[in-house]
Amino acid sequence: MIENLEQFMRDYGYLAVFIGTFLEGEIFLLVAGFFVKHEFLQLIPTLIFSILGALFHELIYFFLGRWKGRAFLLGNRYTKRRYRKAKKLIDRYGVFSLFIIRFLYGMRIVPMMLFGATGFSFYKFLFFNMISLVIWAVIFLSIGYGFGHAAEVAFGRLKDVYFIFGIGVIILGLVVYVVYHLKSKKAVGR
Repeated sequence: MIENLEQFMRDYGYLAVFIGTFLEGEIFLLVAGFFVKHEFLQLIPTLIFSILGALFHELIYFFLGRWKGRAFLLGNRYTKRRYRKAKKLIDRYGVFSLFIIRFLYGMRIVPMMLFGATGFSFYKFLFFNMISLVIWAVIFLSIGYGFGHAAEVAFGRLKDVYFIFGIGVIILGLVVYVVYHLKSKKAVGR
């Protein structure tokens, strides 16, 4: 059975990394780093697909911000609060706020829309966002790799257990993502 799961990871693992970082980010990077340590995934393709998934997500919101961002962000209480926080951060730190925002959970959408809505230069946004994404991906993949190493020290090389653990974390991440976004939609509807 584990051989089939390993083959599945070889065939679809990088697509899963892309989709995971598109939707959530940090949790999937930790799991991907764990899988890299246990040789289910290779480091360089994992790094590339994780950066591309997050970048694609953020570019969508950047261009949505260019299109209708300001009206959307100021249109309800939930996003208006996040808009104010993001606006203060961007006003204070400028382009370097991309590096700060990268590590604030739940702050991926509003700031990216805000960068687009304020007419921020696309090329400047792309350049600094790519640098922040590389740093972010390396840090979280390294932490996941470290967890994988700690698990190996504690339990030995039991691939069956690691794979099941990784899948469990992915499922937990999806549940957190769904619950978080359902609460966000509920707050927007108020």
